[in-house]
Amino acid sequence: MKRIAVLLVLLPASGLAESIAPRPMNTHIQNIISAVGPNWNSSGNFKALLIREGEFAALYIFRGPYDLAPLVYAPQAAITGEYWASIPWLEFDEGSALLLHSENRSHGRNKWENTLTIIERNNRFIVSAFTLSSYDSLNPDNYTDCTIDMLAQTMSVNNKPITPFPLPAEIEIKDWSEEIEAVCTTETGN
Repeated sequence: MKRIAVLLVLLPASGLAESIAPRPMNTHIQNIISAVGPNWNSSGNFKALLIREGEFAALYIFRGPYDLAPLVYAPQAAITGEYWASIPWLEFDEGSALLLHSENRSHGRNKWENTLTIIERNNRFIVSAFTLSSYDSLNPDNYTDCTIDMLAQTMSVNNKPITPFPLPAEIEIKDWSEEIEAVCTTETGN
C-alpha cells in the first residue's frame, strides 16, 4: 500500500518535470522501476524515481513533497535487463542516505550484486559508498568482494586494502558510471 501511495504522489510530479529535466522523462507506468520518498527522517526531505531508459535505469531525485523539477538526473545509475533478476531498486537506510541496489542472481554464469549509497552534501548528491560482490557460478575461486568508502577514501578488494585510493575525492551520482565501478574488477584482474 505504501508503494502505491508513493507512486501516486510521484507520478504527477514526474510528468510535470518532463519539460524541466535535462532529458525527457519516460514516465509510462511500466517504465517506473522503483520509487521512494519523501524521506521525512532526512533534513533534505527528498524523493527519488528509477525509470527504465533502454538498458539502463535513470535516477531522478526531487526535493520535498511538492517540488516538480528534478534536482538530479543520473542517466546510467544502474543496469536493467529483460529479466526480473536484474531489476534495480531504491530504499532509504536508517539515516538519510539513499541506497540504490542492483543485482543479477539468475541470468548467466556471472552473478553479482552492488549497492550505491548516495547522500546529500552541500546541495549535491554524491556517492558516499559502493559495494560489489560477484562470482562465477562455474568457477567459485573467481570472485570479487569490493568495498569503497568515498568519504574516508578507502578501498578494499577481497579484504585487501588498495592504496593509493584510485578515485577522485567526490563523485556526484550524475557522473557515476560502469567505468568507475570497473576499478573493483581491475584491482583483482577479473
